[in-house]
Amino acid sequence: MKKRWIFTSLALLLMILTSCTDKNIESKESVKEETKDLKYETQVIAKGLKIPWEIVPMPDGKFLITEREGGVSLLENGKVYEVAESKSKGEGGLLGMALSPKFKDDNYIYLYYTYEENKDIYNKVSKFNFKDNTLSDETVIIDKIPGSKFHNGGRIKFGPDNKLYITTGDAKEESLSQDKESLAGKILRINPDGTIPLDNPFSNNPVFALGLRNPQGLAWHPVTKELFASDHGPNDAKDEINLIKSGNNYGWPDVTCDKESSEYENPITCYEDFTLAPSGIDFVQKEDSKEASLYVAGLRGNRVMKINLDDKGNFINEESILEDFGRIRTVVYHEGDIYIATNNKDGRGVSNKDDDKIIKVNIK
Repeated sequence: MKKRWIFTSLALLLMILTSCTDKNIESKESVKEETKDLKYETQVIAKGLKIPWEIVPMPDGKFLITEREGGVSLLENGKVYEVAESKSKGEGGLLGMALSPKFKDDNYIYLYYTYEENKDIYNKVSKFNFKDNTLSDETVIIDKIPGSKFHNGGRIKFGPDNKLYITTGDAKEESLSQDKESLAGKILRINPDGTIPLDNPFSNNPVFALGLRNPQGLAWHPVTKELFASDHGPNDAKDEINLIKSGNNYGWPDVTCDKESSEYENPITCYEDFTLAPSGIDFVQKEDSKEASLYVAGLRGNRVMKINLDDKGNFINEESILEDFGRIRTVVYHEGDIYIATNNKDGRGVSNKDDDKIIKVNIK
């Protein structure tokens, strides 16, 4: 029987339950959408979710989904199994998830979540054993990442080097982003066991890049293997997409994307005319080409941005797509399709009875 694992009151709670109820599931009839002369065939594969945050394809064709309010759900054949409810505060809760690079052998799953201790809010990453559709044996990998009601970051992914990369927000304390000794406002890089790689840019320090505000997306260019990240800007605009390099400083709070700087790294593109509020990102390589497109989920922007890059990772152009689904939290490429998660029930969107959804999009 499939399980859903719950993180309650911002503290981790593993539950092994023996009964479950199915959520409402959309029929598998496809819906065609046309946007700017590009036709996409879309299919709602799950609905009635509670602020889904991450979508992780499994080796067996199933999907694991985190929901910010605390659940880990298993999506199989169009069904999501639910066993309980929990609560989150603000933008925190259960956020990122990643499979171990050796998942087929070790069955480890990594989760990023918010918790409260002595009235202070923190984030941590823990490793769990996944067996018989149950999570167990929590091992804390990195802890005491500064948290708050807002700006918790939360994306975790393993890179081509098999290191774990973690995005963290500034926890509403802007100065922390420039403090190399703080875990806030950074992209962190650690080994799967939580130790610090010897080739990190700062000695005995998990910080890989600094000067970020609230990064929520990580993806590697399929050709260059360079790391890209999305970052939320201030003042309802100035969102950034950055090429992340070891030890580099991206300027927050000293500069934002509307001001080029010789001291800090400049974004490859930024958004000043409207608020995109970028979150999850993923690459799709063009067929028979070394060029690739970066798909960026937009929350307040209510869309996905498709950014076309050349074989060196340089910006070519971009276009807005998939504008009919509301707030988009993440986008994941898998076997020729992209999967998006809506966040219309996060308190900032306009929701209907079917939200939130996981939508499969054929981009061919």
